[in-house]
Amino acid sequence: MTETKLPDITILADVVDNYGDIGVAWRLCRNILKSSSQNIRLVTNNLKAFHNINNQIDSSLPFQESKCENGTIKVYDWTDYDFCYKTFTENPPEVILEMFQCGQPDWLEKILFEDRVSYKVHIIMIDYLSAEPWIDDFHCLKSLTRTALVPKVNFMPGFTKKTGGLLLNKNFPIDSKQHEKNHNNNCQFSQVLFFAYKRDWSPVIRAMNRIFTSETTVKVAGGAGQDSILNACKNENAVFKTEKLPFMNQNEWDQNMGAMDFMIIRGEDSMAQGCLSGIPFIWQAYPQQNDFQEVKVAALLERMKPHFGKEFIYVQNAWNEMNNYQSSAVNLELENAVYDFLANIDSLKPGFQSFALSLRSNGDFAENLMTFIEKNIKIEKH
Repeated sequence: MTETKLPDITILADVVDNYGDIGVAWRLCRNILKSSSQNIRLVTNNLKAFHNINNQIDSSLPFQESKCENGTIKVYDWTDYDFCYKTFTENPPEVILEMFQCGQPDWLEKILFEDRVSYKVHIIMIDYLSAEPWIDDFHCLKSLTRTALVPKVNFMPGFTKKTGGLLLNKNFPIDSKQHEKNHNNNCQFSQVLFFAYKRDWSPVIRAMNRIFTSETTVKVAGGAGQDSILNACKNENAVFKTEKLPFMNQNEWDQNMGAMDFMIIRGEDSMAQGCLSGIPFIWQAYPQQNDFQEVKVAALLERMKPHFGKEFIYVQNAWNEMNNYQSSAVNLELENAVYDFLANIDSLKPGFQSFALSLRSNGDFAENLMTFIEKNIKIEKH
């Protein structure tokens, strides 16, 4: 994309699921700066969570600057009303990226709708990632706010060319041959990543014990589920080595993912990066009321299916059982589904690679977003 002078961008990130929400927002900031010289202000309400994936961040400051590969991001504490109101009144936003329907802080609501800026401020709503068909229809759909001076439009991440695509990164191998160079070919499962929410992981560890050897290292990522995974490893007398991972900067985390032979991953940002990696993985979606996470999982499986043959049944069964919380206490269904996935992993690799390449062909979400802004948004601020 040719470098073009674009409007100032303010990104709002209300952190609900600590690392996923701020992780997507920070990745978006970094990717925007890869394709354009841009003034970006990131406003978030959980600087402690942000610090865990970006150790430059000082959670005690109302304002700070954080450097990344291609520039510097201005970071503001959402909760500091007086400081933010004064700062953003002096320099009101031009384009606001509202992450995950988070709304605006009270001080920004006052600036936009009570003080009433004298020019149009454009809000772009960026929703949670989903593979559901309705995402295609909502992409670039306009909606209303309290005034015509603040127009709003949806810009949806997704898995098809009818959406904005996914946030790409450079840390994953381009093809299977390159991927093999990064691994110990003497061991089918040399490095495994286990990043999940809390639950009884004993069935999964039993499945791993049937496949892995003492040469396998399972890296257990930080977060609320870490202790439950390590306890299951201990209780089931894991035959493989375990490594308790600390919180990492985002770039280091991506590099870590790219070195894996197999992954169990959770949430949105890591799921998206897993899809792009081409590495076989099982996804644990965020548990929701009425088991709605099963709808999300089924939709993504439907997107993946054309890239596999009859072996897809192993992916389908493992993902469905991983996200079924109504299983029996023993949960042989989950154990056997994970075992079948691992036992057939060689036949699954081409499908994951094919799916990853198809997603990369949709382009980078941040670059697609900047192109949309350049073509569709007229800046009136003087």
